Parts: sequence; C-alpha cells; structure tokens
Amino acid sequence: MKSGELDKNDKEQLLMLISEVLDGTVDEVSREALNTLLKANPDARKFYRSHMELHARLHLDYTGGAAADAMPVSLPKPGTESVQDGTLFSKQRGVVAAVLAVAACITLIATFAWFQQPEETPAVAKSETESFVTIKQVRAARWESGNLSTSEGARLGTGTMRLTEGLVTLHFDSGAQVNLEAPSELTLIDAMNVQLVKGTVVVDIPESAIGFQVKTPSANVVDFGTRFSVSVAPGTGGTRTQVYEGLVEVQSPLSGEIVSLKTGQRNLVEKGKLGKAQDGLSEPVWRTDDSLDMDQSDWSVLEPTKDAYIGRVPDHESEVLLYLKNGHADYAPHRKSYLGFDLDGIESAHIADAKLSLHFAPTGWGLASHVPDAFFSVYGLLAHDLPWDEDSLNEKNAPANVMGNGASLVGSKVRKLGTFTIQQGVQRGDFGIDGETLTGYLRDHAGSEITLIVVRDTVETEDAGLVHGFASRRHPSLPAPTLSISLSKD
Repeated sequence: MKSGELDKNDKEQLLMLISEVLDGTVDEVSREALNTLLKANPDARKFYRSHMELHARLHLDYTGGAAADAMPVSLPKPGTESVQDGTLFSKQRGVVAAVLAVAACITLIATFAWFQQPEETPAVAKSETESFVTIKQVRAARWESGNLSTSEGARLGTGTMRLTEGLVTLHFDSGAQVNLEAPSELTLIDAMNVQLVKGTVVVDIPESAIGFQVKTPSANVVDFGTRFSVSVAPGTGGTRTQVYEGLVEVQSPLSGEIVSLKTGQRNLVEKGKLGKAQDGLSEPVWRTDDSLDMDQSDWSVLEPTKDAYIGRVPDHESEVLLYLKNGHADYAPHRKSYLGFDLDGIESAHIADAKLSLHFAPTGWGLASHVPDAFFSVYGLLAHDLPWDEDSLNEKNAPANVMGNGASLVGSKVRKLGTFTIQQGVQRGDFGIDGETLTGYLRDHAGSEITLIVVRDTVETEDAGLVHGFASRRHPSLPAPTLSISLSKD
C-alpha cells in the first residue's frame, strides 16, 4: 500500500482492527494486518495514535486517576525506542481491564513514538457563557418549556431544549452535527458534550470532533468518528446505542466498564447493566405511555384549589384563561397569575421530584409581532398557608406583588423556582418547570397550602403587545395547571 491519505476501505479496516485491540480479541492474522497498515501509511499511524490516546485518557477519567500508577513515568523520546522484529503492535493482553488498558495504550504509543511528527490539534473553546451551537434546520417543530432560543439560525450556548414534535438539526462549532428527534429533552454542555435526558439523537462526527460525548442517565457514549444514534427511555433512563458507520464506545459511569460498537452493531444499557455488543440494527423507538417503570416511585398529580390573575381590564377579561403580560409603559396593564395548591398529607421526606405543567392557549388579545421570544419565571411564596381569594384578588392585595411592573415581586417574600421560554408567535402548548429548586421548595412546604406565581419577564417592544394565557382550573376543555410530585416508597 502506498503512503498517503486513508481511503474509506482502509479506514473501515483500521477501525475494525482498533476495536479488536480494545476488546482483547485480536488474533495473529489481525495483528499482522494492523502492523502492515501502520508501517506503510503515516496517516494510518496518526489515526491509530489519536484513537488510542483518547481511549487511554477516557480510562483515566473513569477510574478517577487510579490507573495512573500503571502508566510509565514518561514516554521515551523519539529515537530512543527501537522496533524489534519489525513489529509495531505489541502483544499485550488484558486490555479490557481499565488499568491494563491504559498501560497497554500508552505502551503502544511509546513503541512507535519515533514515528511522531509535530501536529497541530484543533482546539475547541469551552465556555458556558459563549455560544457554540447553531440551529441549522427546524422541521415541523413544537417546543415545550426550555431556556434556549428555538429559532432557525439561532446561536446557542449552555442550556436545555425540549422538543415535543418535529426534527431539529444542530451544528456544533467542533463540527459535530446532531439531529434531535421529538419527543426529546437535550441539554447542551459545550462544543464536545451533550446530555440526552430522554428521546433520540442521531449524530454525525467528522475527524475534528472525535471524542464527542453523548451523556445519558445510564451511560456515556464516546465517538471515534462515526454516524450513530442514541435513544433514552423516559422514566427508566435506559440507553440504546446503534452505530451506522465507524466506532463508538459505550461506558458505564458507575462501574467504568466499556463496550466497543462497530458498524452495524447495537447495545443496550438498562437498570445499571452494560449490555454486550450485538450485531444488527433495530428500530430505536421507546414507549411513551404511563406503563413505564418509574424507578419504584409513585406520582401524585395535584390541580389548583384556587387560581386567578391580576391586572384585569374591563371587557378584556377571561374566566377560563389566566393572563400574563409585561407592558411597554408603566401605565400599561400588567398581568401576573397566581396558583394555590394544597400539599396536605404529603410528607417532605417522600418528595423525590416535581414538575409544574401549564397549558397555553391564545387569548385573542395583542400583537405577537410586538413580543419577541418570551421568557417566563415561576416563583413560590415563602409564607405558609397565606390566604387569598381568587374572586377578589387584585394588584393591591395580591401577595408579594409590586405594582406598575409586569414581572417584579417583593424579593424577600418569594423564591424563584424556575424559568421557561415560549418562541415568538407560539401561543399553544404545554410549558412549565421542574428540577431540584422546585422539589426543594415543596419539601420545605410539605403539608401546607402553597402559592405559585407566574410572570412574564419579557416586556413588549411596543404598546398593544401579545397577552399570553394558560388554562385555569375552570377551563371547560383544556388541561388545568398540574403539580406532579414523585413520591418515593421508602
């Protein structure tokens, strides 16, 4: 074989041989084939070296540095190691074990260190405050609550996206391309890492993004330059990985175990068990009904005992929708919504998780073009069992209200529990908040009556801007606000 750039067949063969090395299944024939490739082609050596170095670093990460004792103090300098018997690939065994894998990988790199030439590695800037993703394409998308823009062409940084319908293509600055398929929830971490909470992503990785990771509740999937998909079951967090081209590694963050998947292979991680590589691809679709295993927890779903909004305007009122508005001028009608829930009988120690769900619908008032992507916040009233009446609530007697401002509340009387975003022009759909802040608030107020306050932080850009609204407990057909609480059995 002539020295030069690797073609597709050579790369596929090399990926297969690397997989055998990492699995500890390489035989004499494969060893000789690998040596031939490495001797003849400097690009093959570069490709092999980068994969093995990454593999070694990953083992160090997942053993917490415990494997470092097995590594040589330093790599020999180029020219001080010789190749014996014309063999570039050592006959180390036991590479499956984490410590031996690190030692084997470093030894392999050292053995042909004299081949190394200075190389420039493209650096990827990591910053939680800077953007690193572009929304490349949006197809028939509908969104639930999230804290990122959802417009095509938008630049995104760290945050969470919740897609209820459609397909969205994300292009990372590292070169990685991720297709998010509904229904899914994806957290963007940086240009080389994402967290898939539920749903499916299909990922294309060029050489510039080798090492891209998809983290899930039960596994970490590390790419070595491939096309693959990852699906996470809602409720259980089970992870299915399928490789359409190339090589990936599926890792258990608990045990540190790793399984390599080649083209045409799949793997399932479920209930803490790392499944073996299996040949053949399947349909990576998970059920989304209520029969899923909820990790030995029960969910209690509460509707408000009372709800109302302030900022009423004669002839612009609704008895079935709760209005939200942050007006352009001080004298504009500002609207905030109040929800009362009774946590009687719910014990603090049993609250494991929680979610507030609101169903938005058109109010018929205001211009959508006068309100950009709208950000909303949910607050919890700190006082326990504070009485207020839904029939007489107004700007003057509403708990913690600051008059003349559509978002302000008395900071000493409330706790901010979460935020969500509604894209400009969107007026329908389910939105809300979840997470530890909400859960902690409910633990602190278990057994009592609580008040949640919903405000729109985004101010209209001109007068007569859109009035947002969500269904109240009195709506004849739409779902009422719900507070879902996961209760542990222990």
